[in-house]
Amino acid sequence: MRTYFNIFAVLAILLSAASCKKDNFTPLTTPPPGLGGDTWAQDSTDKFIHDSMTVPYNVAVYYKWLPGQLDFPSEITPPDEAKVIPMLKALLAVAYGPYNQQTGSTTFLRKYLPKALEMAGSAEYLPNGAIFLGQAEGGTAMLLYQVNQFSRLKKDSNTFKQTMHTMHHEFGHILHQNVLYPATYKTISTGYTGQWYNVADADARQQGFITAYAMSAPDEDFVEMISSMLAGAPGGPSGGYDEYEALLDQAGGPGSPGYTTIKAKEAVVVDYFARVWNIDFYALRTKCRTAFVNYLQ
Repeated sequence: MRTYFNIFAVLAILLSAASCKKDNFTPLTTPPPGLGGDTWAQDSTDKFIHDSMTVPYNVAVYYKWLPGQLDFPSEITPPDEAKVIPMLKALLAVAYGPYNQQTGSTTFLRKYLPKALEMAGSAEYLPNGAIFLGQAEGGTAMLLYQVNQFSRLKKDSNTFKQTMHTMHHEFGHILHQNVLYPATYKTISTGYTGQWYNVADADARQQGFITAYAMSAPDEDFVEMISSMLAGAPGGPSGGYDEYEALLDQAGGPGSPGYTTIKAKEAVVVDYFARVWNIDFYALRTKCRTAFVNYLQ
C-alpha cells in the first residue's frame, strides 16, 4: 500500500502543477538553435545558382550539408563547394543545353525540371554492393551524388559520362512520371529481377537489357535506354558507359535476340519523345553527343 500511496501523491502534485496558469510570460522571439533556419553570407556560388539555375529554370540548388535530405544512416560525403559551380556548368552545357537547342527555348526544362537539385559529394553505397548515383523524388527533387569526383578532363571522361548518364536517367524518370510511356513497353522483355546487381552489363545486353540495372524494373529499363542513348559520344572509353553503338555490339549484333530486343525498346523511346514531347530524339542525341565532346578538355 505504501508504494501505491507515494505514486498517487506524486501524480496529484504533477496534475496540480500542470493546472496552474502562468499569467506573466515572455514570448519566444528568438527561435531555438536549428529551428530558425540557416543563414549565411551569399557568395559567388549562391549568385551563380541564382543567375544560372533559379532565374532561368526555377530550380533551387542545395549544396550546403543537409543530411535530412539524404538517407541519413548512410555515410555520404558533403559536396566540396569548389566543385559546385563546375558541376552546374557541366549540367547546363551538356545536359540542359541540348534540350534548349532542340525545343527552341528554356521553357520545356523550366516546366519539367524538378524544382530542387540536391548535391552530395560521394555516392551512396548499399549493403548489396550496388551504388546510388542519383535519384528523382516524385518529380519534385533530383539528387546528384559524386559531385566531388567531377572532372572535365578527357582522361576522366568515363566518370564525366557516368554523371551525364545519371542526369539523363533521372530526368527520364521525371518525364515518365508526368506522362507514362506505353504499357506495351513492359511486355518487350521478361526477366526483370531484384538481383540485377549479380548480372554483368554485357550479359544483361545479351538478354535484351541495355544495362544490368535496367533489369531491376520496367521504369528503370525505360530510363536506362534514354540515358544510354544520350550519354557519351562515339569513340568513348570502355567501362560500361561506351557509346550506344558499342553497347549494341555487346548485345550480340544485328539479328541476335539481345540486339533485336534493345532495338524494339529504342523504337518505343523515340516514338514516346516524338508523340508526347514533340522532340526528335535522334536530333537531341546528336546535340548531346556534340556537347559532351566539346566540353571535355
